[in-house]
Amino acid sequence: MANTTFSGPVRAGTIVDTTGTTLGTNVKNIGPVVLTQSSNVALTHATTTATALGIIIPANSQIISVSIQVESLFTGSSTTTIAVGKSSSSATNLAAATNVSATATGASMLPAAADAWRTVGTSDVELYGITVANSASAGKARIVVTYSQNAALAAL
Repeated sequence: MANTTFSGPVRAGTIVDTTGTTLGTNVKNIGPVVLTQSSNVALTHATTTATALGIIIPANSQIISVSIQVESLFTGSSTTTIAVGKSSSSATNLAAATNVSATATGASMLPAAADAWRTVGTSDVELYGITVANSASAGKARIVVTYSQNAALAAL
């Protein structure tokens, strides 16, 4: 299958500018396309230092969600946690440490750190992950980040 790359941001809709008040006719309905990136590095029971995930979020992007996709059980521990951050020195400042089930694979959402998802800032950001395995003897997970490119949202 072929791939297409856009320099972005990609926006979709049919009405570019608001010139009146009639929805569907002359009120702007353009919005950004939601994008996703998955880590190309596994977080395992042995990933106990901040590790680059291979995810680069473009400048001014709004993070919508960060999830853990458990691909192999974190055997032997119900207290294993995974966190994600925007630097190797602070791998928890984007999504705080979240428990990973020792009995279920699949996805779970990471909670946002306060004000961290509104915008990543004016420069691209590389994401890092860290695992606190406690007594886990196995386990592997992938991080998936969903974001809106070039959102540049102001605080509410």
